Amino acid sequence: MNISYDLIIVACSKNQELVNITQRCIDSCLADGADVNVIIVETNGKKPLKYRGVNETIMYNGNFNYNRALNLGLTKAKGNVHILANNDIVFESGWSKIGEQMKVNGYLSASALSEDIRQRHCRKGDWIYEGYMVGTHITGWCLFVTKECIKKIGKLREDFEFWYSDNIYADQIEQAGIKHGLFCNIFVNHITSCTLKTMPVNTQRRLSYGAIHKYKIIKREMNAKR
Repeated sequence: MNISYDLIIVACSKNQELVNITQRCIDSCLADGADVNVIIVETNGKKPLKYRGVNETIMYNGNFNYNRALNLGLTKAKGNVHILANNDIVFESGWSKIGEQMKVNGYLSASALSEDIRQRHCRKGDWIYEGYMVGTHITGWCLFVTKECIKKIGKLREDFEFWYSDNIYADQIEQAGIKHGLFCNIFVNHITSCTLKTMPVNTQRRLSYGAIHKYKIIKREMNAKR
């Protein structure tokens, strides 16, 4: 069976630099020649921009919530594998073989290797590191999630605005018994929080470190239910 993908990008196209970053993400993904349905979830609240290669644009209304934006994108998904993505990533050549590799190795959730320092001990090549450690195994900037995975967990939890959205996803799939693998022969580089850095300092703090205490409480509650 051929693998088809949905690239779901959460974008905030409020200046030309961010528009260019999003377009680079799209172009690098499509350059592999895979069957990709590109969905933009635009959070800027203005008239949707026309990006090259996009199949559908969804306008996000209301207070920003990263997983809620992704859940909106998932309502339009058509493929076997959904790519849940920040706009500030670059797909390296050969990325699209991950879908078949996930199928062969029995993974419903996966990540790719990057230049992130937290993955520095992961060996490049035909290796898969299984686990749920955020930043190492779970890369919130780009997750490869099968439609079977979404069926099992229902939808992404929306407890957090931005940071810790990947932590709560890791908890969801672990509790559902879904194994996650870091594929070290696939590369997706992350430019690191390009959109977040354009926001006021107080907003940056709220969306990032401000969620630490809330996550600790939710984590305890989830563990108590096991």
